[in-house]
Amino acid sequence: MFDRLAGCGATPGGGVERQCATAADGAARDVFEAALKSAGAETRTDVIGNQFGVFRLAGCEDAPLVMIGSHLDSQPKGGRFDGALGVAAAVCVGEALSATDDAGVTLAEALNAIGRHGTDRPPSLPACYLELHVEQGVSLETAGATIGVVTRNWGATKFDVVFQGEQAHTGPCPMPLRRDALLAASYLIVDARAIADRWPGVVHTSVGRLVVSPNSANVVPSETQLSLEIRSNDDGVLAQASALADQAIAKAAARANVTVAAVTRTERAIRTLPASVCDLVEDCSAAAGCKSLRLDTVAGHDAISLLGHCPTGLVFVPSVGGVAHNEGELTSKADVEAGFRVCLEAASRLCRSGGSPERALRLAREVAA
Repeated sequence: MFDRLAGCGATPGGGVERQCATAADGAARDVFEAALKSAGAETRTDVIGNQFGVFRLAGCEDAPLVMIGSHLDSQPKGGRFDGALGVAAAVCVGEALSATDDAGVTLAEALNAIGRHGTDRPPSLPACYLELHVEQGVSLETAGATIGVVTRNWGATKFDVVFQGEQAHTGPCPMPLRRDALLAASYLIVDARAIADRWPGVVHTSVGRLVVSPNSANVVPSETQLSLEIRSNDDGVLAQASALADQAIAKAAARANVTVAAVTRTERAIRTLPASVCDLVEDCSAAAGCKSLRLDTVAGHDAISLLGHCPTGLVFVPSVGGVAHNEGELTSKADVEAGFRVCLEAASRLCRSGGSPERALRLAREVAA
């Protein structure tokens, strides 16, 4: 099934181009839904396109729900393992219906185009949620471990910035009179890297998206939109780095003689995953004969979004060379199978324990004793 998913939007470089609500995403959703139905699951699609497969193993309507999932869409020219590996167990893809792409198409419009704007009610909140995902780093590979037990996520501050300048001819317009919005973006990009360099290994920064208007070779750009993100494993450092970013945005605009037309700022706090789920995954790894390693996740994942709503667990398998969001993304077949064995063991224990990770762990230890 994973190979069939990887064929949806496959690229010549071995990755996938499967952005949310595109035709390739629709094909992957069809593959997954068919697999769920063939396995006897009840399938549902909610109003923003999340897909669910419900296996009623307990034989009663009010049994606790254990949920496993991840995302099915990809980055532009992304890797085939990111998200889709967890989808092999279940899928949970979210976005807001009103979100638009750079062409102005809303998610609702795109979902309607592929027939995936559903009306079903989603299942109730799970008693426990598990997610299998590739690490997207080198910690497991370096340590010679097969399973990563994620205990915490890095915090992040994300900025969407719009610089507004003035369109002009790149030839005749005197340099001192130019109000170059792209120049402002360039200053900010350099300053963002300098912020990361102040705290090596503790702060990561990036500008990964840039939209230039009018984007003509002989026109001084009148507007640039960019996305800046700052990540850190330390709350205090993240606050300092974010404050420096605020200053850098204002400074870049002043240097380029443009205005800051808009700044949208969102924050994701550093949070700890439940110890009971971490202990359960670690115990299941040992039972499966897999060496495990406790580690942070620098990236955000679906499991992090459910923290505070239910007990969640995030299980990593190694990424060869740490390559991620890239067509060269690779996880060995043996590591994929090991990850599924661990998740199968954890899910089995949870289903026998009413969805309680504490009870699942306690019962396993009682049996071992």
